[in-house]
Amino acid sequence: MTEIVFLQDMLILLTLALANAWLFSRLKQSPIIGYLAAGMLVGPYGFHLIRGLHEVEVLAEIGVILLLFTIGLEFPFSRILRLRRLMLIGGVAQMTLSIPLIWAGGRLLGLANGAAWALGMALALSSTAIVLKLLLERGEMDTGHGRVSLAILLVQDLCVVFFLVLLPFLGEGAGQFSWLAVLNAVGLMGGLSLFVRYLLKPLMRGVLRTRSPELFRLTLLALVLGTAWITSLAGFSLVLGAFLAGLFLAESDYSHQAMADILPFRDTFLALFFVSMGMLVDIRLLAHSWHLVLACFLLLSLLKIGTVSLAALFARCPLRVSLASGLILFQVGEFSFVLLKQASGLGLVDPQPYQLALSVIALSMVVTPLLVPRAPALAATIARLMGHKGAKLEAETLERTANLDGHVIIAGYGLSGRNVGRILREMQIPYLFIELNGESVRTGRKAGEFIVYGDATAPPVLEALGIKRARALVLAINDPGALTRAIRAGRELNPDLYILARTRYRAELDYLRGLGADEVIPDELEASLQLSSYLLRRFGIAEGRIMQHLARLRRAHYSQLRSPQQGASTEVPALSVLEGGQLEYQAVPDDSPCLGRTLAELAFRSSTGAMVLGVLRHERTLYNVSPDLQLEQGDTLILLGSDEEIQRARQLLHGHPL
Repeated sequence: MTEIVFLQDMLILLTLALANAWLFSRLKQSPIIGYLAAGMLVGPYGFHLIRGLHEVEVLAEIGVILLLFTIGLEFPFSRILRLRRLMLIGGVAQMTLSIPLIWAGGRLLGLANGAAWALGMALALSSTAIVLKLLLERGEMDTGHGRVSLAILLVQDLCVVFFLVLLPFLGEGAGQFSWLAVLNAVGLMGGLSLFVRYLLKPLMRGVLRTRSPELFRLTLLALVLGTAWITSLAGFSLVLGAFLAGLFLAESDYSHQAMADILPFRDTFLALFFVSMGMLVDIRLLAHSWHLVLACFLLLSLLKIGTVSLAALFARCPLRVSLASGLILFQVGEFSFVLLKQASGLGLVDPQPYQLALSVIALSMVVTPLLVPRAPALAATIARLMGHKGAKLEAETLERTANLDGHVIIAGYGLSGRNVGRILREMQIPYLFIELNGESVRTGRKAGEFIVYGDATAPPVLEALGIKRARALVLAINDPGALTRAIRAGRELNPDLYILARTRYRAELDYLRGLGADEVIPDELEASLQLSSYLLRRFGIAEGRIMQHLARLRRAHYSQLRSPQQGASTEVPALSVLEGGQLEYQAVPDDSPCLGRTLAELAFRSSTGAMVLGVLRHERTLYNVSPDLQLEQGDTLILLGSDEEIQRARQLLHGHPL
């Protein structure tokens, strides 16, 4: 009978999860809101439809374990090292500011010292699960506010471990603390780290040799749950071990396959986690004391927005990015439930403040998906109202930009921006970079680039960079919100400016052009064309035909999104010289009978019908080839002709039929 009750509970929860995921996806909102609301309705404080609360909590814990494992997979040590400055300054500052302020508020409300510290540690945390999910969905992980949010969240997640260790000191059981237990925990953690670091790769390599997907998935689940179990034996949280396993596995060659295999399990159990969190909230308290819950929620949200923004400013982030990070991390996180539950079990927090804190956490999670998508735009508005003019430029920079005319401003020093700069440098066209990432600015200056630390969305900064005298603005940035604001600012400051923007998706072309961009290059389209070109080369298709097909596809895709008023597309058309023929690069074989002879002696054009457009020789391209050109070893001919003509030319160079 127990099994049937549990099956009934699971069926109810999964049905609700499915219904809410569909409903809120249709409403273009995060399904997390629906999961929390469903938990409130079916839980012990709602209609009490779920009887096996303990079993649901266990399954929900698995969801958090898998979540932390995937977070570890997505953020290897190399990526964390890139965030070390933001973590050490911004993350530590946020926790240092938030916890004492929340403690002081708890003491003013009459809470005991231990309860106030416990609430401070719990409520200072933000939601890793919700924030990262929303940022990943919106493609904002590599933006300025995305990096700041990630750095602070990583510090918070690491602090959870220390908080769980500190909680017993605040309760009556503090005197039972044993240093032997601490040494035992350190030993277990050290052994786990050594195993994951040095023995995991040979183990996974042996599993992969079996070529069994089922065995790989089973090994993966055993690894995640096993490390979580070992860390619980060490006295730490279950999720720490899963995070460490993902962190070390991220450096391996099979991290992507591990992510693909674990995602279905993670999403399923994570839905149960959010439903179970909603089940803990007392709806009666919300109904009777809604004004108190709302007041506490507003005060706590303002406090966290302020502390996160100040912490980001301490890390020398611009005001707009700092405010956006504060608005994103205003909520309380899922690990707060874990800490509060532990504190309640130790007798630190009484039932009434415990339920009040749960209600505030649930309310903050419900509001998060509504606020996070609007955070960058809201932060920009607040920064503008506060009179923020963007990052101030140095006097030396102003002197250098004062003499620029007809130059190109490149926003973003990522791979795309660097490649554009390299081509402009080779063509001797003046340019400069503007970048908000301080580390990228230092790297660019070491490389000898003219790079300015500033906000490309701030009109005063763009004016200081001479945008009214500039010829073009290239936007190679990852932040969709900043991209739209930069286009608007650039167009308002210089109506004649050529604005070239990069975006991720083809669906955004119309919108960005409507804002004022002259051309928008979607990553997904160009990536698909590159994939096609490599594939065609693999099948031996001539280079000229590949160029024709790619040009035709580009022209078709971009012309579909261009209104008649915009005129003809500036995309590269199919070269007229290729019409009716194909371009081919043909290397002269080392044993070719043609070596040492001129094109005239070979009667190359009359005997084959193919035209020699140029010769690649010693890493140089020779154009306007004369009939007196003598073929040398290592030459590559650039040929133009039909399939039959190209084939005859190849046979002539090889000296035999092919």
